[in-house]
Amino acid sequence: MRIVYVLQHLLIIGSLMGRAVPAAAQGMQEAVTPAAAFDINPGYGSLVDQLRRDGFDPSYLAAVFADRRARFLPDVLFINLTGKYRAADYTRFTGGASVRQARQFLNEESAYLERVEKQFQVNKEVIVSILCVESDLGKNTGSNLVFNVFSTLALAADPAMLSTVTDRIAGSYPQMSRAELEQRARKKSAWAYQELKSLLTIARGQDTDPLCIKGSWAGAFGMAQFLPSSYARFARDGNGDGRINLHDRYDAMASVANYLKSHGWRPYATEAEKRSIIRKYNNSRAYTEAVLGLARLVEENR
Repeated sequence: MRIVYVLQHLLIIGSLMGRAVPAAAQGMQEAVTPAAAFDINPGYGSLVDQLRRDGFDPSYLAAVFADRRARFLPDVLFINLTGKYRAADYTRFTGGASVRQARQFLNEESAYLERVEKQFQVNKEVIVSILCVESDLGKNTGSNLVFNVFSTLALAADPAMLSTVTDRIAGSYPQMSRAELEQRARKKSAWAYQELKSLLTIARGQDTDPLCIKGSWAGAFGMAQFLPSSYARFARDGNGDGRINLHDRYDAMASVANYLKSHGWRPYATEAEKRSIIRKYNNSRAYTEAVLGLARLVEENR
């Protein structure tokens, strides 16, 4: 399978992560809070050194990080560190417009979805519902360079960075203690570093440009809004062209179905089991209720 063509022309990526992770980081793209006060312009030296120690070729790293497209994203750092205080609003996805859009998509692709449902034993209404909530069926897949998202967040726990960020965030979010912020920064940094390694490993292995993939402020991309660490484990070639492109609706549908099946989905699972599995896709109660609520409305109104 050649991913090169797909990565260069359709902006997808893969991962080598070996543990289960959320497929998506936040669902639909949330407006990023401007962080003009964050006049941070860090160097990447420590990050490059860490990647080099983990086996990445120094000349390759030098070329990637010197690229004019590689840049620090203070807004992304801000929203990732404070996002728990801004719950995403998914209520519109159970409104009439979303139900009609999801039902139309399901009807248009009913033959394919029935095959996928039979193959993976995942309800077709749930597959469509996830794609609708995640990216508005591909209309809203994100505009941030995924490389920049992960390289920015990987620096979050740098001592100098953390000191500056802590001081700036304290003014806007006094409810966040310094200890909480530092803990969150360390967790985000470790997570993002693994995602960055996955991104670079696949891009290097396929001789592709790691700076061409666009996604959300959390690094998720494609119709299904997979994180890089979900792609290699769960993404599937749904249209049989020998490539996996999560901007292709058939690959996206098959990939969502495979993700849910891999996490234990079955057609007659209890509501509690379904909720638990959906939360593995996106760990949000509101998201889970929106997905299952939209799926029920689509099924009822067919």
